[in-house]
Amino acid sequence: MLKKTIIVLMSMIIVILSLSLISCDNDNSVSPDIEIPLFTSKVNYSVGSEPQSIFSIDLDGDSDNDLAVANYNSYNISILMNNGDGSFQSEVTYDVKWSPFSIFSIDLDGDNDNDLVVVRSGPPSVSILMNNGDGIFQNEVHYGVGWNPVSVFSTDLDSDGDNDLAVTNYFPCFISILLNNGDGTFQTTVNYDTGNIPVSVFSIDLDGDGDNDLAVANSGSDNISILLNNGDGTFQTGVFYDTGERPRSVCSIDLDGDSDNDLAVANLGSDFVPGDISILINNGDGTFQAEVSYNSGYSTISVFSIDLDGDGDNDLAVANSGSDNVSILLNNGNGTFQTAINYDVGEGPYSVFSADLDNDGNNDLAVANKNSNNISILLNIMQ
Repeated sequence: MLKKTIIVLMSMIIVILSLSLISCDNDNSVSPDIEIPLFTSKVNYSVGSEPQSIFSIDLDGDSDNDLAVANYNSYNISILMNNGDGSFQSEVTYDVKWSPFSIFSIDLDGDNDNDLVVVRSGPPSVSILMNNGDGIFQNEVHYGVGWNPVSVFSTDLDSDGDNDLAVTNYFPCFISILLNNGDGTFQTTVNYDTGNIPVSVFSIDLDGDGDNDLAVANSGSDNISILLNNGDGTFQTGVFYDTGERPRSVCSIDLDGDSDNDLAVANLGSDFVPGDISILINNGDGTFQAEVSYNSGYSTISVFSIDLDGDGDNDLAVANSGSDNVSILLNNGNGTFQTAINYDVGEGPYSVFSADLDNDGNNDLAVANKNSNNISILLNIMQ
């Protein structure tokens, strides 16, 4: 009798488990322990020596996103045209004479194609390369800035409808503003103090007044500077917020779904601190809450935020120069983030950018690998 009772109980358990599995199949739920890949394995393309900045935008007017890469040690930039499916043609290079640190692309002269802005060392300057409309670029024209410029961002700063420039200068620790005359030529620089060793700048409306403000990562003082715009391209004195150790990259976008722009900062770390990401949530008026940090890889050096999993909130892609990978941190929808998922790329990834590269509606990854002289493309495979 006891044996029969045990057999009956075991049969009931099996039935219950089977029903549970059927239920899981019906609602398409997935165990949280199963990692679903977001991206394909890397595909690498050769570029110049020590690429350390990458940008993706339509350069030749065919409506897909091409690539521009700054190659620090070969004194040039690489342009890689998209075939329309996320594969790329061989690089075409343009000489910029001195080591380029950072590259940005946007329409500067009002002709509806995207031009190039490059910051370079010795003589320290920002170089402008105008687009002929077909992804072929004119010779550079350069403008003086501070000593050892390392980062550039372009957007409308003085609310006149054209795109201006903001450039961080490693020394003597200030940011240079160059206002556009409307035709892609620029006025003399106006400088604003930042923290110690400013290495990254991002411009967006932070205080909700409709003009674009500045967020600057200060690697030497372990903080960021917020410089609010007066509305005319002049800026208020910086306000400082602590980050992790040696911040190297800052980006701003709405992370918690409240329609104001928050901050994500990549912190390089040190021999004793592996590097991490700082999230600073906006109070809605351009002031920020204390940082919340998230682990990534080793020597975290670049961060980009965009919707990667198609759920309507903005996630994080992070380049880790010390661990040869990129970390993906998915947003929970409220500005908190899940544990990093890592993808291998080339050696010494130094810059990460995300855009739709294969025209499928999902955001892919482009990574500049400084130590292997190539870029890695990882296509998004979310359905």
